[in-house]
Amino acid sequence: MTYPYKTKEEFIQALEEMRQKVVEMEECRSELRKVGEKYEMLLNSAPDALIFVNTEGTIVMSNARFEKMFRYTQKDIEGKRLDILIPERFRGRHHEYVEKFLTKPVVHPMGSNFEIYAVKKNGEEFPVDINLSPLNTDEGLLVTAAVRDITKRKQAEDQIELNYHIQRVINAMLKISLEPLSLDEQFERILDLIISIPHLSLQSKVALYLTEKSAPEVLVMKAYRGFSEEERIPCNRIPFGKCLCGLAVSLPGTVYSDHINNRHDIHNKDMFPHGHYCVPVMSEGHAIGLLNVYIKEGHIRSGGEEEFLTSVASTLASIIKHDKTDQEKKRLQVQLSQSEKLAALGRFTANVAHEIRNPLTAIGGFARRLGKNIPSGSKEKEYTDFIITEVNILEGILKNVLAFSRDILPTFEKHSINEIVDRVLKLNEETCREKSIAIHTSYDDMTPIFIDETHVHEAVENIVLNAIDAMPAGGSLDITSDKKIIEGIPFMYVRIKDTGVGIPQDKLNMIFEPFYTTKITQKGTGLGLPITKKFVEGHGGFIEVESISGAGTTFTLYFPYRLKP
Repeated sequence: MTYPYKTKEEFIQALEEMRQKVVEMEECRSELRKVGEKYEMLLNSAPDALIFVNTEGTIVMSNARFEKMFRYTQKDIEGKRLDILIPERFRGRHHEYVEKFLTKPVVHPMGSNFEIYAVKKNGEEFPVDINLSPLNTDEGLLVTAAVRDITKRKQAEDQIELNYHIQRVINAMLKISLEPLSLDEQFERILDLIISIPHLSLQSKVALYLTEKSAPEVLVMKAYRGFSEEERIPCNRIPFGKCLCGLAVSLPGTVYSDHINNRHDIHNKDMFPHGHYCVPVMSEGHAIGLLNVYIKEGHIRSGGEEEFLTSVASTLASIIKHDKTDQEKKRLQVQLSQSEKLAALGRFTANVAHEIRNPLTAIGGFARRLGKNIPSGSKEKEYTDFIITEVNILEGILKNVLAFSRDILPTFEKHSINEIVDRVLKLNEETCREKSIAIHTSYDDMTPIFIDETHVHEAVENIVLNAIDAMPAGGSLDITSDKKIIEGIPFMYVRIKDTGVGIPQDKLNMIFEPFYTTKITQKGTGLGLPITKKFVEGHGGFIEVESISGAGTTFTLYFPYRLKP
Protein backbone atom coordinates (compact mmCIF):
# COMPACT_ATOMS: atom_id res chain seq x y z
CA MET A 1 0.00 0.00 0.00
CA THR A 2 1.37 3.40 -0.93
CA TYR A 3 0.73 6.75 0.77
CA PRO A 4 0.55 10.04 -1.05
CA TYR A 5 3.70 11.90 -0.70
CA LYS A 6 3.41 15.21 1.22
CA THR A 7 5.88 17.86 1.44
CA LYS A 8 6.98 19.44 4.65
CA GLU A 9 4.91 22.49 3.90
CA GLU A 10 1.83 20.31 3.32
CA PHE A 11 2.34 18.55 6.69
CA ILE A 12 2.63 21.89 8.47
CA GLN A 13 -0.55 23.05 6.74
CA ALA A 14 -2.46 19.90 7.75
CA LEU A 15 -1.25 20.20 11.34
CA GLU A 16 -2.41 23.81 11.47
CA GLU A 17 -5.85 22.83 10.18
CA MET A 18 -6.11 20.09 12.78
CA ARG A 19 -5.16 22.47 15.55
CA GLN A 20 -7.78 24.91 14.31
CA LYS A 21 -10.47 22.23 14.45
CA VAL A 22 -9.49 21.31 18.02
CA VAL A 23 -9.83 24.98 19.03
CA GLU A 24 -13.23 25.14 17.37
CA MET A 25 -14.32 21.96 19.14
CA GLU A 26 -13.23 23.38 22.50
CA GLU A 27 -15.15 26.56 21.78
CA CYS A 28 -18.23 24.52 20.87
CA ARG A 29 -17.88 22.44 24.03
CA SER A 30 -17.52 25.60 26.11
CA GLU A 31 -20.52 27.15 24.41
CA LEU A 32 -22.53 23.97 24.95
CA ARG A 33 -21.59 23.95 28.62
CA LYS A 34 -22.64 27.59 28.94
CA VAL A 35 -25.93 26.88 27.17
CA GLY A 36 -26.49 23.88 29.46
CA GLU A 37 -25.75 25.94 32.54
CA LYS A 38 -28.01 28.72 31.31
CA TYR A 39 -30.78 26.18 30.57
CA GLU A 40 -30.39 24.60 33.99
CA MET A 41 -30.40 28.04 35.64
CA LEU A 42 -33.56 29.01 33.76
CA LEU A 43 -35.14 25.65 34.62
CA ASN A 44 -34.36 25.99 38.32
CA SER A 45 -35.41 29.64 38.48
CA ALA A 46 -38.88 28.85 37.13
CA PRO A 47 -41.61 29.78 39.67
CA ASP A 48 -43.34 26.42 39.16
CA ALA A 49 -42.25 22.88 39.79
CA LEU A 50 -41.30 21.33 36.41
CA ILE A 51 -41.16 17.66 35.54
CA PHE A 52 -40.49 16.01 32.18
CA VAL A 53 -42.29 12.77 31.48
CA ASN A 54 -41.95 10.43 28.50
CA THR A 55 -44.88 8.84 26.69
CA GLU A 56 -44.67 5.82 28.98
CA GLY A 57 -45.44 7.97 32.03
CA THR A 58 -41.90 7.81 33.44
CA ILE A 59 -40.24 10.90 34.94
CA VAL A 60 -36.93 11.73 33.20
CA MET A 61 -36.07 15.09 34.75
CA SER A 62 -37.24 17.74 37.27
CA ASN A 63 -36.14 21.16 38.51
CA ALA A 64 -35.10 22.55 41.90
CA ARG A 65 -38.54 23.97 42.57
CA PHE A 66 -39.97 20.48 42.17
CA GLU A 67 -37.53 19.11 44.75
CA LYS A 68 -38.53 21.84 47.21
CA MET A 69 -42.26 21.37 46.62
CA PHE A 70 -42.44 17.57 46.63
CA ARG A 71 -39.44 16.81 48.90
CA TYR A 72 -37.99 14.40 46.28
CA THR A 73 -34.43 14.76 44.99
CA GLN A 74 -33.61 14.35 41.28
CA LYS A 75 -32.07 10.97 42.09
CA ASP A 76 -35.20 9.88 44.05
CA ILE A 77 -37.66 10.71 41.30
CA GLU A 78 -35.80 9.99 38.07
CA GLY A 79 -37.10 6.84 36.40
CA LYS A 80 -40.19 6.64 38.67
CA ARG A 81 -43.75 6.47 37.41
CA LEU A 82 -45.69 9.74 37.40
CA ASP A 83 -48.37 8.03 39.54
CA ILE A 84 -46.11 8.45 42.57
CA LEU A 85 -47.10 12.13 42.66
CA ILE A 86 -50.86 11.55 42.37
CA PRO A 87 -53.13 10.60 45.34
CA GLU A 88 -54.32 7.05 44.87
CA ARG A 89 -58.00 7.96 44.69
CA PHE A 90 -57.35 10.25 41.68
CA ARG A 91 -55.02 8.00 39.66
CA GLY A 92 -57.70 6.44 37.47
CA ARG A 93 -59.03 9.79 36.35
CA HIS A 94 -55.48 11.11 35.94
CA HIS A 95 -54.61 8.26 33.50
CA GLU A 96 -57.60 9.24 31.37
CA TYR A 97 -56.43 12.84 31.05
CA VAL A 98 -52.83 11.85 30.27
CA GLU A 99 -53.93 9.49 27.50
CA LYS A 100 -56.26 12.09 26.09
CA PHE A 101 -53.43 14.63 26.07
CA LEU A 102 -51.00 12.28 24.30
CA THR A 103 -53.48 11.66 21.46
CA LYS A 104 -53.42 15.37 20.70
CA PRO A 105 -50.51 17.02 22.53
CA VAL A 106 -51.15 20.76 22.68
CA VAL A 107 -50.43 23.30 25.40
CA HIS A 108 -53.34 23.55 27.81
CA PRO A 109 -54.16 23.46 31.54
CA MET A 110 -54.99 20.03 32.89
CA GLY A 111 -58.26 19.39 34.74
CA SER A 112 -59.56 22.96 34.52
CA ASN A 113 -63.07 21.74 35.33
CA PHE A 114 -62.21 19.95 38.57
CA GLU A 115 -59.89 20.20 41.54
CA ILE A 116 -56.46 18.50 41.26
CA TYR A 117 -54.44 17.28 44.22
CA ALA A 118 -50.81 16.12 44.37
CA VAL A 119 -49.04 14.18 47.09
CA LYS A 120 -45.62 14.88 48.60
CA LYS A 121 -42.97 12.33 49.58
CA ASN A 122 -44.28 12.39 53.19
CA GLY A 123 -47.84 11.60 52.01
CA GLU A 124 -49.21 15.12 52.49
CA GLU A 125 -51.79 16.10 49.90
CA PHE A 126 -52.19 19.63 48.56
CA PRO A 127 -54.19 21.34 45.79
CA VAL A 128 -52.35 22.21 42.55
CA ASP A 129 -52.75 23.75 39.13
CA ILE A 130 -51.03 21.87 36.27
CA ASN A 131 -50.15 23.09 32.77
CA LEU A 132 -49.06 20.50 30.19
CA SER A 133 -46.83 21.21 27.18
CA PRO A 134 -45.45 18.83 24.50
CA LEU A 135 -41.69 18.88 23.85
CA ASN A 136 -40.19 17.14 20.80
CA THR A 137 -36.63 15.93 21.37
CA ASP A 138 -34.13 13.66 19.59
CA GLU A 139 -35.17 10.98 22.04
CA GLY A 140 -38.86 11.39 21.25
CA LEU A 141 -41.85 13.25 22.67
CA LEU A 142 -41.65 14.46 26.24
CA VAL A 143 -44.46 16.06 28.23
CA THR A 144 -43.56 19.06 30.37
CA ALA A 145 -45.78 19.53 33.42
CA ALA A 146 -45.65 22.84 35.27
CA VAL A 147 -47.08 22.31 38.78
CA ARG A 148 -48.13 25.19 41.03
CA ASP A 149 -49.09 24.83 44.70
CA ILE A 150 -52.38 26.74 45.13
CA THR A 151 -52.92 25.95 48.84
CA LYS A 152 -52.95 29.61 49.90
CA ARG A 153 -55.11 30.63 46.97
CA LYS A 154 -57.52 27.79 47.71
CA GLN A 155 -57.67 28.77 51.37
CA ALA A 156 -58.39 32.37 50.40
CA GLU A 157 -61.10 31.29 47.94
CA ASP A 158 -62.64 28.94 50.51
CA GLN A 159 -62.58 31.69 53.14
CA ILE A 160 -64.27 34.14 50.77
CA GLU A 161 -66.93 31.57 49.93
CA LEU A 162 -67.37 30.66 53.58
CA ASN A 163 -67.72 34.33 54.54
CA TYR A 164 -70.37 34.69 51.86
CA HIS A 165 -72.33 31.70 53.17
CA ILE A 166 -71.92 32.85 56.78
CA GLN A 167 -73.32 36.26 55.91
CA ARG A 168 -76.09 34.70 53.84
CA VAL A 169 -77.14 32.39 56.67
CA ILE A 170 -76.89 35.11 59.33
CA ASN A 171 -79.01 37.46 57.20
CA ALA A 172 -81.55 34.70 56.61
CA MET A 173 -81.63 33.93 60.35
CA LEU A 174 -82.29 37.57 61.20
CA LYS A 175 -85.01 37.69 58.56
CA ILE A 176 -86.62 34.57 60.04
CA SER A 177 -86.53 36.14 63.50
CA LEU A 178 -88.68 39.03 62.20
CA GLU A 179 -91.32 36.75 60.73
CA PRO A 180 -94.52 36.00 62.70
CA LEU A 181 -93.32 32.53 63.74
CA SER A 182 -93.04 30.81 67.08
CA LEU A 183 -89.54 30.38 68.49
CA ASP A 184 -89.70 26.61 67.82
CA GLU A 185 -90.63 27.25 64.16
CA GLN A 186 -87.74 29.71 63.87
CA PHE A 187 -85.34 27.10 65.27
CA GLU A 188 -86.45 24.51 62.71
CA ARG A 189 -85.99 26.96 59.81
CA ILE A 190 -82.55 27.96 61.13
CA LEU A 191 -81.36 24.34 61.41
CA ASP A 192 -82.45 23.78 57.80
CA LEU A 193 -80.21 26.71 56.84
CA ILE A 194 -77.21 25.30 58.70
CA ILE A 195 -77.26 21.91 57.00
CA SER A 196 -77.72 23.56 53.59
CA ILE A 197 -74.24 25.16 53.63
CA PRO A 198 -72.06 23.61 50.86
CA HIS A 199 -68.40 22.61 51.29
CA LEU A 200 -68.71 21.97 55.02
CA SER A 201 -67.70 18.46 56.05
CA LEU A 202 -70.83 17.93 58.10
CA GLN A 203 -73.24 15.01 58.25
CA SER A 204 -76.29 17.22 57.64
CA LYS A 205 -77.39 16.37 61.17
CA VAL A 206 -77.80 19.03 63.82
CA ALA A 207 -79.61 19.48 67.15
CA LEU A 208 -80.36 22.58 69.21
CA TYR A 209 -80.63 22.53 73.01
CA LEU A 210 -81.72 25.29 75.39
CA THR A 211 -81.89 25.67 79.15
CA GLU A 212 -85.23 26.25 80.83
CA LYS A 213 -86.15 28.48 83.75
CA SER A 214 -87.17 25.48 85.85
CA ALA A 215 -83.89 23.65 85.13
CA PRO A 216 -81.15 26.21 84.35
CA GLU A 217 -78.36 23.60 84.43
CA VAL A 218 -79.95 21.07 82.11
CA LEU A 219 -79.92 21.21 78.29
CA VAL A 220 -83.33 20.39 76.80
CA MET A 221 -83.58 19.57 73.09
CA LYS A 222 -85.77 22.05 71.21
CA ALA A 223 -85.21 21.10 67.56
CA TYR A 224 -83.22 18.69 65.38
CA ARG A 225 -82.75 18.07 61.67
CA GLY A 226 -81.31 15.41 59.35
CA PHE A 227 -82.06 12.22 61.29
CA SER A 228 -83.78 9.40 59.43
CA GLU A 229 -86.40 7.16 60.99
CA GLU A 230 -83.81 4.39 61.42
CA GLU A 231 -81.30 6.60 63.21
CA ARG A 232 -81.50 7.38 66.89
CA ILE A 233 -82.41 11.00 67.59
CA PRO A 234 -80.10 12.94 69.93
CA CYS A 235 -80.45 12.88 73.72
CA ASN A 236 -83.45 14.87 74.94
CA ARG A 237 -81.94 16.13 78.22
CA ILE A 238 -78.27 16.60 79.09
CA PRO A 239 -77.03 17.95 82.47
CA PHE A 240 -74.25 20.54 82.46
CA GLY A 241 -70.82 18.88 82.59
CA LYS A 242 -72.07 15.52 81.30
CA CYS A 243 -71.01 14.14 77.90
CA LEU A 244 -69.56 16.43 75.20
CA CYS A 245 -72.57 18.76 75.04
CA GLY A 246 -72.72 19.29 78.78
CA LEU A 247 -68.95 19.81 78.88
CA ALA A 248 -69.17 22.54 76.20
CA VAL A 249 -71.62 24.64 78.25
CA SER A 250 -69.85 24.09 81.56
CA LEU A 251 -66.44 25.22 80.23
CA PRO A 252 -67.86 27.16 78.27
CA GLY A 253 -66.29 26.71 74.84
CA THR A 254 -66.52 24.63 71.68
CA VAL A 255 -65.84 20.94 72.26
CA TYR A 256 -64.68 18.89 69.27
CA SER A 257 -64.43 15.15 68.70
CA ASP A 258 -63.74 13.30 65.45
CA HIS A 259 -65.21 10.00 66.70
CA ILE A 260 -67.20 8.40 69.49
CA ASN A 261 -64.82 8.04 72.44
CA ASN A 262 -64.79 7.76 76.22
CA ARG A 263 -65.82 11.41 76.56
CA HIS A 264 -69.28 10.35 75.36
CA ASP A 265 -71.02 9.58 78.66
CA ILE A 266 -74.30 9.17 76.80
CA HIS A 267 -74.33 6.91 73.75
CA ASN A 268 -76.16 3.96 72.26
CA LYS A 269 -74.49 0.78 71.05
CA ASP A 270 -76.25 1.11 67.69
CA MET A 271 -75.39 4.79 67.19
CA PHE A 272 -74.02 5.58 63.74
CA PRO A 273 -70.28 6.56 63.48
CA HIS A 274 -69.80 10.31 63.89
CA GLY A 275 -67.94 13.16 65.52
CA HIS A 276 -69.13 16.49 66.94
CA TYR A 277 -68.83 20.22 67.00
CA CYS A 278 -70.52 21.13 70.32
CA VAL A 279 -70.87 24.94 70.28
CA PRO A 280 -72.35 26.73 73.32
CA VAL A 281 -74.97 29.44 72.81
CA MET A 282 -73.85 32.27 75.09
CA SER A 283 -75.75 35.30 76.39
CA GLU A 284 -74.17 37.86 78.71
CA GLY A 285 -71.44 35.42 79.70
CA HIS A 286 -73.82 32.57 80.53
CA ALA A 287 -74.57 29.43 78.51
CA ILE A 288 -78.26 29.38 77.56
CA GLY A 289 -78.10 26.58 75.00
CA LEU A 290 -75.98 24.48 72.70
CA LEU A 291 -75.64 23.79 68.98
CA ASN A 292 -74.63 20.17 68.39
CA VAL A 293 -73.46 19.53 64.81
CA TYR A 294 -72.58 16.00 63.71
CA ILE A 295 -69.52 15.46 61.49
CA LYS A 296 -68.12 12.48 59.62
CA GLU A 297 -65.95 10.14 61.63
CA GLY A 298 -62.25 11.02 61.27
CA HIS A 299 -62.94 14.53 60.00
CA ILE A 300 -60.13 17.03 60.63
CA ARG A 301 -61.12 20.04 62.74
CA SER A 302 -61.64 23.13 60.58
CA GLY A 303 -61.26 26.69 61.76
CA GLY A 304 -63.61 27.87 59.02
CA GLU A 305 -66.36 25.46 60.08
CA GLU A 306 -65.92 26.39 63.72
CA GLU A 307 -66.02 30.09 62.87
CA PHE A 308 -69.26 29.58 60.95
CA LEU A 309 -70.93 27.59 63.75
CA THR A 310 -69.80 30.11 66.38
CA SER A 311 -71.37 32.91 64.32
CA VAL A 312 -74.60 30.92 64.06
CA ALA A 313 -74.61 30.28 67.83
CA SER A 314 -74.03 33.97 68.52
CA THR A 315 -76.91 34.94 66.24
CA LEU A 316 -79.13 32.32 67.88
CA ALA A 317 -78.36 33.91 71.25
CA SER A 318 -79.45 37.30 69.89
CA ILE A 319 -82.68 35.81 68.49
CA ILE A 320 -83.46 34.07 71.79
CA LYS A 321 -82.76 37.25 73.74
CA HIS A 322 -84.93 39.29 71.35
CA ASP A 323 -87.77 36.78 71.72
CA LYS A 324 -87.40 36.81 75.49
CA THR A 325 -87.47 40.61 75.53
CA ASP A 326 -90.49 40.62 73.25
CA GLN A 327 -92.32 38.10 75.42
CA GLU A 328 -91.42 40.06 78.54
CA LYS A 329 -92.73 43.22 76.90
CA LYS A 330 -96.01 41.51 76.06
CA ARG A 331 -96.21 40.08 79.56
CA LEU A 332 -95.66 43.50 81.09
CA GLN A 333 -98.29 45.01 78.81
CA VAL A 334 -100.78 42.35 79.88
CA GLN A 335 -99.73 42.79 83.49
CA LEU A 336 -100.14 46.55 83.26
CA SER A 337 -103.57 46.17 81.69
CA GLN A 338 -104.50 43.60 84.32
CA SER A 339 -103.17 45.84 87.09
CA GLU A 340 -105.27 48.73 85.86
CA LYS A 341 -108.36 46.53 85.74
CA LEU A 342 -107.59 45.06 89.14
CA ALA A 343 -107.01 48.51 90.63
CA ALA A 344 -110.40 49.66 89.40
CA LEU A 345 -111.98 46.42 90.55
CA GLY A 346 -110.23 46.70 93.91
CA ARG A 347 -111.57 50.20 94.51
CA PHE A 348 -115.07 49.10 93.59
CA THR A 349 -115.02 45.94 95.72
CA ALA A 350 -113.50 47.79 98.68
CA ASN A 351 -116.32 50.35 98.58
CA VAL A 352 -118.93 47.60 98.29
CA ALA A 353 -117.30 45.63 101.13
CA HIS A 354 -117.32 48.66 103.41
CA GLU A 355 -120.95 49.32 102.62
CA ILE A 356 -121.93 45.71 103.35
CA ARG A 357 -119.73 45.11 106.39
CA ASN A 358 -121.56 47.37 108.85
CA PRO A 359 -125.10 46.03 108.28
CA LEU A 360 -123.69 42.49 108.06
CA THR A 361 -121.98 42.94 111.44
CA ALA A 362 -125.25 44.14 112.92
CA ILE A 363 -127.18 41.20 111.46
CA GLY A 364 -124.62 38.73 112.77
CA GLY A 365 -124.53 40.33 116.20
CA PHE A 366 -128.31 40.35 116.63
CA ALA A 367 -128.62 36.79 115.31
CA ARG A 368 -126.07 35.51 117.83
CA ARG A 369 -127.86 37.30 120.69
CA LEU A 370 -131.20 35.87 119.61
CA GLY A 371 -129.67 32.41 119.31
CA LYS A 372 -128.72 32.43 122.98
CA ASN A 373 -132.30 33.04 124.09
CA ILE A 374 -134.14 30.65 121.74
CA PRO A 375 -134.76 27.12 122.93
CA SER A 376 -132.86 24.35 121.14
CA GLY A 377 -134.87 22.21 118.74
CA SER A 378 -137.30 24.94 117.77
CA LYS A 379 -137.75 26.21 114.24
CA GLU A 380 -136.66 29.68 115.39
CA LYS A 381 -133.36 28.20 116.66
CA GLU A 382 -132.83 26.44 113.30
CA TYR A 383 -133.45 29.70 111.40
CA THR A 384 -131.15 31.66 113.69
CA ASP A 385 -128.30 29.12 113.28
CA PHE A 386 -128.76 29.27 109.50
CA ILE A 387 -128.50 33.09 109.57
CA ILE A 388 -125.34 32.91 111.71
CA THR A 389 -123.76 30.35 109.32
CA GLU A 390 -124.48 32.48 106.27
CA VAL A 391 -123.19 35.61 108.03
CA ASN A 392 -119.93 33.78 108.84
CA ILE A 393 -119.56 32.84 105.15
CA LEU A 394 -120.22 36.43 104.07
CA GLU A 395 -117.74 37.75 106.63
CA GLY A 396 -115.11 35.39 105.21
CA ILE A 397 -115.86 36.66 101.71
CA LEU A 398 -115.58 40.28 102.88
CA LYS A 399 -112.27 39.46 104.52
CA ASN A 400 -110.92 38.10 101.25
CA VAL A 401 -112.29 41.02 99.27
CA LEU A 402 -110.65 43.54 101.58
CA ALA A 403 -107.39 41.57 101.61
CA PHE A 404 -107.38 41.57 97.81
CA SER A 405 -108.36 45.22 97.35
CA ARG A 406 -106.04 46.75 99.92
CA ASP A 407 -102.42 47.59 99.12
CA ILE A 408 -100.83 46.22 102.28
CA LEU A 409 -97.04 46.21 102.15
CA PRO A 410 -95.42 43.10 103.63
CA THR A 411 -93.65 43.40 106.97
CA PHE A 412 -90.39 41.47 106.67
CA GLU A 413 -89.14 39.54 109.66
CA LYS A 414 -87.01 36.44 109.96
CA HIS A 415 -89.14 33.30 109.93
CA SER A 416 -88.86 29.68 108.89
CA ILE A 417 -91.18 28.92 105.98
CA ASN A 418 -91.15 25.27 107.04
CA GLU A 419 -92.60 26.17 110.47
CA ILE A 420 -95.35 28.17 108.77
CA VAL A 421 -96.16 25.20 106.53
CA ASP A 422 -96.29 22.89 109.55
CA ARG A 423 -98.68 25.30 111.30
CA VAL A 424 -101.00 25.34 108.28
CA LEU A 425 -100.96 21.54 108.11
CA LYS A 426 -101.67 21.29 111.86
CA LEU A 427 -104.77 23.45 111.46
CA ASN A 428 -106.05 21.19 108.67
CA GLU A 429 -104.83 17.88 110.04
CA GLU A 430 -108.27 16.77 111.26
CA THR A 431 -109.94 17.61 107.93
CA CYS A 432 -107.29 15.61 106.05
CA ARG A 433 -107.80 12.65 108.37
CA GLU A 434 -111.56 12.73 107.84
CA LYS A 435 -111.08 12.79 104.04
CA SER A 436 -108.40 10.07 104.05
CA ILE A 437 -105.72 12.44 102.76
CA ALA A 438 -102.14 11.37 103.56
CA ILE A 439 -99.72 14.21 104.28
CA HIS A 440 -96.00 13.93 103.39
CA THR A 441 -93.41 16.67 104.00
CA SER A 442 -89.75 17.00 103.02
CA TYR A 443 -87.70 20.07 103.97
CA ASP A 444 -84.16 20.26 102.53
CA ASP A 445 -83.36 23.79 103.70
CA MET A 446 -84.37 24.92 107.21
CA THR A 447 -82.76 28.36 106.99
CA PRO A 448 -85.03 31.20 108.23
CA ILE A 449 -85.42 34.04 105.72
CA PHE A 450 -87.00 37.50 105.79
CA ILE A 451 -90.71 37.20 104.92
CA ASP A 452 -94.12 38.47 106.04
CA GLU A 453 -95.35 35.63 108.25
CA THR A 454 -99.06 36.48 107.88
CA HIS A 455 -98.92 36.77 104.09
CA VAL A 456 -96.94 33.56 103.64
CA HIS A 457 -99.28 31.71 106.02
CA GLU A 458 -102.36 32.80 104.08
CA ALA A 459 -100.71 32.08 100.70
CA VAL A 460 -99.76 28.53 101.74
CA GLU A 461 -103.11 27.95 103.42
CA ASN A 462 -105.06 28.96 100.31
CA ILE A 463 -103.15 26.39 98.22
CA VAL A 464 -103.52 23.67 100.89
CA LEU A 465 -107.27 24.28 101.21
CA ASN A 466 -107.67 24.10 97.43
CA ALA A 467 -105.71 20.82 97.40
CA ILE A 468 -107.95 19.35 100.13
CA ASP A 469 -111.08 20.41 98.21
CA ALA A 470 -109.65 18.76 95.06
CA MET A 471 -109.44 15.36 96.82
CA PRO A 472 -112.99 14.62 98.09
CA ALA A 473 -112.36 10.87 97.85
CA GLY A 474 -108.96 11.01 99.56
CA GLY A 475 -105.46 11.11 98.18
CA SER A 476 -101.97 12.35 98.93
CA LEU A 477 -100.71 15.83 99.81
CA ASP A 478 -96.93 16.19 99.36
CA ILE A 479 -95.16 19.37 100.45
CA THR A 480 -91.45 20.00 99.89
CA SER A 481 -89.21 23.04 100.30
CA ASP A 482 -85.65 23.85 99.34
CA LYS A 483 -83.34 26.54 98.01
CA LYS A 484 -83.00 27.01 94.24
CA ILE A 485 -80.91 29.34 92.06
CA ILE A 486 -82.87 30.78 89.12
CA GLU A 487 -81.02 33.02 86.63
CA GLY A 488 -78.41 33.70 89.29
CA ILE A 489 -80.95 34.67 91.99
CA PRO A 490 -81.50 32.45 95.09
CA PHE A 491 -85.10 31.54 96.01
CA MET A 492 -86.73 29.47 98.74
CA TYR A 493 -89.55 27.47 97.22
CA VAL A 494 -92.53 25.61 98.67
CA ARG A 495 -93.95 22.92 96.38
CA ILE A 496 -97.49 21.68 97.17
CA LYS A 497 -98.59 18.64 95.19
CA ASP A 498 -101.95 16.91 95.36
CA THR A 499 -103.45 13.87 93.65
CA GLY A 500 -106.83 15.45 93.11
CA VAL A 501 -109.07 16.12 90.14
CA GLY A 502 -106.60 18.50 88.49
CA ILE A 503 -107.28 21.59 86.41
CA PRO A 504 -108.10 21.41 82.68
CA GLN A 505 -105.34 22.89 80.53
CA ASP A 506 -107.70 25.45 78.99
CA LYS A 507 -108.50 26.77 82.50
CA LEU A 508 -104.94 27.09 83.82
CA ASN A 509 -104.48 30.60 82.49
CA MET A 510 -107.66 31.75 84.29
CA ILE A 511 -107.10 30.46 87.82
CA PHE A 512 -105.43 33.64 89.08
CA GLU A 513 -108.19 35.92 87.78
CA PRO A 514 -110.27 37.53 90.58
CA PHE A 515 -113.63 35.85 91.28
CA TYR A 516 -112.89 32.95 88.94
CA THR A 517 -113.56 29.67 90.74
CA THR A 518 -114.22 26.05 89.94
CA LYS A 519 -116.00 25.61 93.30
CA ILE A 520 -119.36 27.27 92.59
CA THR A 521 -121.31 24.58 94.44
CA GLN A 522 -119.11 25.13 97.50
CA LYS A 523 -119.59 28.89 97.34
CA GLY A 524 -115.98 29.65 96.51
CA THR A 525 -115.18 33.35 96.15
CA GLY A 526 -112.53 32.94 93.46
CA LEU A 527 -110.13 35.17 95.46
CA GLY A 528 -107.93 32.57 97.18
CA LEU A 529 -105.43 32.16 94.33
CA PRO A 530 -105.38 35.87 93.32
CA ILE A 531 -104.63 36.75 96.97
CA THR A 532 -101.91 34.09 97.09
CA LYS A 533 -100.37 35.45 93.88
CA LYS A 534 -100.56 39.01 95.27
CA PHE A 535 -98.81 38.05 98.53
CA VAL A 536 -96.09 36.00 96.79
CA GLU A 537 -95.37 38.74 94.22
CA GLY A 538 -95.39 41.28 97.06
CA HIS A 539 -92.29 39.46 98.32
CA GLY A 540 -90.68 39.71 94.87
CA GLY A 541 -91.42 36.06 94.13
CA PHE A 542 -93.57 34.15 91.65
CA ILE A 543 -95.79 31.07 91.31
CA GLU A 544 -95.54 28.10 88.96
CA VAL A 545 -98.40 25.68 88.43
CA GLU A 546 -98.55 22.30 86.70
CA SER A 547 -101.70 20.25 86.42
CA ILE A 548 -103.04 17.17 84.65
CA SER A 549 -106.78 16.83 84.54
CA GLY A 550 -107.72 13.83 86.66
CA ALA A 551 -104.19 13.33 88.00
CA GLY A 552 -103.53 16.24 90.35
CA THR A 553 -102.01 19.70 90.57
CA THR A 554 -98.66 21.07 91.74
CA PHE A 555 -98.21 24.68 92.91
CA THR A 556 -94.70 26.00 93.55
CA LEU A 557 -94.34 29.27 95.48
CA TYR A 558 -90.96 31.02 95.12
CA PHE A 559 -89.82 33.55 97.75
CA PRO A 560 -86.54 35.50 97.45
CA TYR A 561 -83.88 33.95 99.70
CA ARG A 562 -83.32 37.03 101.88
CA LEU A 563 -80.96 36.43 104.78
CA LYS A 564 -80.73 40.15 105.54
CA PRO A 565 -83.53 42.76 105.81
